[in-house]
Amino acid sequence: MKNTPNLPVGTLQALLYRPDIDGLRGLAVLGTVLFHAFPTLLPGGFVGVDVFFVISGFLITRILLADLQQGRHSIAHFYARRIRRIFPALALVMIATFGIGWFCLFNGEFKNLGTHLMAGAGFVSNLALWGETGYFDKAAEMKPLLHLWSLGIEEQFYIVWPPLLALAFRRGHIWRWLTICVAASFALNLWLVQSHPSAAFYLPGGRAWELLAGAAVAVWTLFPAGAPATPRASSLTLAVAGLVLCAGAYLWLNASFVFPGIWSVPPVLSACLLILAGDDVAAPSRRWLSHPAAVWLGKISYPLYLWHWPLLSFANIEVGGVPSPTTRASLVAISVLLSWGTVALIEKPIRQGADHWLKVAVPCMLMLAIGSIGWALRHKNIAGARTILSEWNLNSASHGAGHELVTENCGIDPASRKVLSFCYSDRRTTPQYALWGDSKAEALYWGLVRESAPGQSWMLLSRPSCAPLSHVSRKTPYDNDDPEACNSEARVALDTLVRNPSIHTVVIATAGRILIGPTYESDGRTSTDGSLAMQGLDATITALHQAGKRVVMLIDNPTLQDPAQCIDRSALAPALLRRAFNITPRSPNDRCAISYQTHIIETRQYRALVDQLQQRHPELLVYDPADVLCDKQRDVCPMTVGDKFLYSYSDHISDSANGPIAKEINNLLGTPR
Repeated sequence: MKNTPNLPVGTLQALLYRPDIDGLRGLAVLGTVLFHAFPTLLPGGFVGVDVFFVISGFLITRILLADLQQGRHSIAHFYARRIRRIFPALALVMIATFGIGWFCLFNGEFKNLGTHLMAGAGFVSNLALWGETGYFDKAAEMKPLLHLWSLGIEEQFYIVWPPLLALAFRRGHIWRWLTICVAASFALNLWLVQSHPSAAFYLPGGRAWELLAGAAVAVWTLFPAGAPATPRASSLTLAVAGLVLCAGAYLWLNASFVFPGIWSVPPVLSACLLILAGDDVAAPSRRWLSHPAAVWLGKISYPLYLWHWPLLSFANIEVGGVPSPTTRASLVAISVLLSWGTVALIEKPIRQGADHWLKVAVPCMLMLAIGSIGWALRHKNIAGARTILSEWNLNSASHGAGHELVTENCGIDPASRKVLSFCYSDRRTTPQYALWGDSKAEALYWGLVRESAPGQSWMLLSRPSCAPLSHVSRKTPYDNDDPEACNSEARVALDTLVRNPSIHTVVIATAGRILIGPTYESDGRTSTDGSLAMQGLDATITALHQAGKRVVMLIDNPTLQDPAQCIDRSALAPALLRRAFNITPRSPNDRCAISYQTHIIETRQYRALVDQLQQRHPELLVYDPADVLCDKQRDVCPMTVGDKFLYSYSDHISDSANGPIAKEINNLLGTPR
């Protein structure tokens, strides 16, 4: 390597193990586990994963450089070590997750688990989760293998980095390559977090700089002569700065921050500083992090990371919400015991002792088998004897009845049609009524079709997460959608409705969360408080009125938990567990119903904006489905009525609700069945 001195082999070997790195691992996993179990206790604990990324980049680069320096670098040998390190514990946890899921997941959930088993076995969980709901949303706890996204990023890094590092080492340009790669990845991270937050979180391109930061520390510690000139600092200064940054990130950051973006810098920088400080054997941080308890926790950190989340996730699924603090603490303790056993009985026997091809072949075959099982779960009906959990009551939590009455055509040319996810018309007669909005509109549409009067028919124009706004642009994504596609959809849909002489009435239905929260822009102004979104709705209503259309605004329905979280699964738990964790039978309404007053309070800001719209447009009709979905006298908005679910997925209404609501709307419009 040019411009860098050759280090003695003995020096390199002596540097390979540092107990303070295990201590730092312990600090990282402690933050992650506490965040998942007690998020209010450590709201920024999720950045422990970012600390792990830095540690991984540091250690892998250090190992690779040692091999390169000694002339014994082998990609095959490197990957064999990674397989022995990563595959066994991961295979064990995924097999256990499959076993638990067999007994307590519904068919749809079990199929989704199959997808995540496939992705986990192929180390592409981050790619599979990209496009699904966000990491911090309420659906996250329903995914027992959600946490494998970070392993996907690490393994994808391990595929690309070793050959790149070897090439840079041989050509003598490590620092140049590192600087370019870190800068490019960090810039991509900053761009993605604003334009595509889910991509910024899950894709390796915007995360690679965190692992490369650790790689830079490894190069710095081994070849300081080639490092960029920077002011020197004492190990004490580095240690204190690193600990302060780490503590600040753990305690100050929370799930409301746009992450990773610029907010990923504090945890990454803290890890880099602590590793740099610990390179001095006399550094205080090296003594602190080398405490036996911290080192022990670090040595079980990998299996602890693997075990803790599935247990917490299944507990959440079982009780239909956040388990009690005692239950969560017990599950963390069980995770620690399982992790210790995994290290002692699985990891050590495989990683230590003589190398043998079976230590690589067997874990690989296990991962292949797990991936195949996941594929079968996803694509084949292999439920077999899985009749332990009846789904009779969950079957009512569906929507879409009435597909046979519609055609996928709403009078839009094929070139423009692609921006609409749902473009339906009643096949029985030319539509006179149109429903326009996001996925809330699609959930309602089927009731309108089924309940329409003879000779009356409905058209649907809809794209999920896209509100029907004019002259206002959404600048930030919602989940993983494309804001520009929403803006295009609004233009196409409005033009279609204005130009269609058969349509005399337009019903607008959109989620309140789409209007308040995302960033909207108009004439250089931006807002997240819903004011610009309502300005966009105002422009839409004005345009429709000017075109001679009658307009109805549908108030958003109450927001309850996902129906799958409301099913009583207590019968699945063995009697011992039911007693230990105080699991008692509870109806869906006991688990998930909210008070009507809670609904009103939670939607106060949204309703105030709708009131302003109605004041500006006295001819605007406004309908509130809470008249059907809530019992105002009893002050309750239930999840079920009788044995029928009122919601299908997330906070979208089911066929059991869209029919009664459609009858009310048809009555309002003077088109009773």
